[in-house]
Amino acid sequence: MVINFLYITENFPPSGMQSGIRALEISKRLIEKEVNPFILTKKINRETSFNNSLIADIPKNLKIFRTHFIKVKNKYLRYIFDKFLKLDFYIEWLPFAYFKAKKIIKLNKIDFIYTYGPPFYNHLIGFLLKLRFKIPLVIEYGDPWSFNPYHDTESKLNKKINIIIEQKIIKSADIIVGLSSEFRSFLKEKFPLAKYKRIISISTGLHTFDRIDYSFMNNKKIVLTFAGALYGKRNIIPFFKIISELKKENFFYNLNFNLKIFGYYNPTFLKNIIKILNIGDLVKLGGLVPRSTALNEILKSNLAVHIGENLNYPFIAFKVWDYLSCRKKIIYLGRQDSYTSKFLQKYDLGIILPINNISKGKENLRDLLNSIKTNNYNYYLNEEILKKFSWDKRVEKFIKKIVKIYQT
Repeated sequence: MVINFLYITENFPPSGMQSGIRALEISKRLIEKEVNPFILTKKINRETSFNNSLIADIPKNLKIFRTHFIKVKNKYLRYIFDKFLKLDFYIEWLPFAYFKAKKIIKLNKIDFIYTYGPPFYNHLIGFLLKLRFKIPLVIEYGDPWSFNPYHDTESKLNKKINIIIEQKIIKSADIIVGLSSEFRSFLKEKFPLAKYKRIISISTGLHTFDRIDYSFMNNKKIVLTFAGALYGKRNIIPFFKIISELKKENFFYNLNFNLKIFGYYNPTFLKNIIKILNIGDLVKLGGLVPRSTALNEILKSNLAVHIGENLNYPFIAFKVWDYLSCRKKIIYLGRQDSYTSKFLQKYDLGIILPINNISKGKENLRDLLNSIKTNNYNYYLNEEILKKFSWDKRVEKFIKKIVKIYQT
């Protein structure tokens, strides 16, 4: 039996944001199984982060509704929002999305509402729609909301209001989806009422690119590549220090080694650190490149590097899944006891460089580079692991855990 649901996501291709890519990967597989997502998203404008390579993947029969939104540009209002009223339910899209959603629901049989956050005002839109139409609500977390460690500079007022709103939405939600199994424990700890909710984990999937000839990788040159964003608590300096320590020991003598960096970062700051640590001959800074170019750089490298946080973040970054889609293991700079580290180690998906232990990190990187140099390192992921975490498997779980509940 055909089932329809309203999928509310601020981003959708050609927007290249991770929430949009996730929505596309799920939706294009669902419509093959007589499950029809009605995508409600923002209109495209000049500020949209484009990824034209995704356009061809959008099914022609996928129903997509793009709505207007406003952007607060007045510097005084912006200051008030940023400093005193930085709430996760800004009005810039909420009213437009809500009224468009009402029309969609009135004209179609919608079996449930599905919202993705961040941004978390998407959940508020779903909450209001459930109140109005009494339709089941499923909310998906791509990150923590009120208790996000990246929001630790928010005012007490902001946090208090967000907690109140999040608690009401959790109470209203029929199903809660997290992108990791760790999030279930995290949410129950922060909101005791979540213990009585159906909480499921549907991680990001692997694209599992076609097999690629990696014969160009040899002991003449070793290239590691980071392609992502360095912001907030993602600190690449410990990795630089590890490389600097190895250089002082003459480890790189007769070893053609490069760390390439692409993406969002402060070039002036990084250039200064690289100069101080005297590793300019080993670290090469590239610019911001499209996702397709970044993945191509990963494919040409020996291994990808992901920079994590010096804390136990309850989600695995979207970039980690992108890197693993290249069918190779990765290097992860992060806490040894973090959820991401444990996940990578459990499935033999990567090498951990402890962000809070330079000595151990240096030892691990030295052993890794020696193994690569002597052709004794197995780069490749097990095929069964690739299948286990593919998008097809993620969508199978989506249908089993969510869709089948609302099929009548």
